[in-house]
Amino acid sequence: YIPPLIWGKSGHIQTALYGKMGRVRSPHPYGLRKYLTMPDGATATFDLFEPQSEHCIGEDVTMVICPGIANHSEKQYIRTFVDYAQKNGYRCAVLNHLGALPNIELTSPRMFTYGCTWEFGAMVNYIKKTYPQTQLVVVGFSLGGNIVCKYLGESQANQERVLCCVSVCQGYSALRAQETFMQWDQCRRFYNFLMADNMKKIILSHR
Repeated sequence: YIPPLIWGKSGHIQTALYGKMGRVRSPHPYGLRKYLTMPDGATATFDLFEPQSEHCIGEDVTMVICPGIANHSEKQYIRTFVDYAQKNGYRCAVLNHLGALPNIELTSPRMFTYGCTWEFGAMVNYIKKTYPQTQLVVVGFSLGGNIVCKYLGESQANQERVLCCVSVCQGYSALRAQETFMQWDQCRRFYNFLMADNMKKIILSHR
């Protein structure tokens, strides 16, 4: 791999460019939004995308996807991933983290947290019941990686019909990461400020 000149050799520039500009002509896959009422009254939502071609082995395979912190199915990296998966014969179900979508109001006094697997589990159960023949590929990005790994480890029943789990850029220890993000080295504290500010905006939007 040879990184592109200027932006390709700096992780900070890559993060800023992709976070603010995204991809050129980012795809817009079409999906159906599903609503699930949780036992405590919370309304979980996920988007369901059907495959656009036959899978290479002719099987029914569904990717159950958990985005990163404060993210949802409308983020550009999720749309790009889903579009690629659809074209390769995968059905995709993408969780929208509780409280992350600006046009979906909270119906209980809580939002997503670092370790709550309830909404992801509800989405997976819906897929299993609706598509009894499908096999599952579990995918989590960043915070989503923590959630999917925790979900699979909570009960052996959660692993039924799961072909594999893919955890992308997962942070393994929230406590150690917290210490790291308080350091100024590599501008880490600046990223800590940005993430905290984003979380504050989400919380205040639901007050």
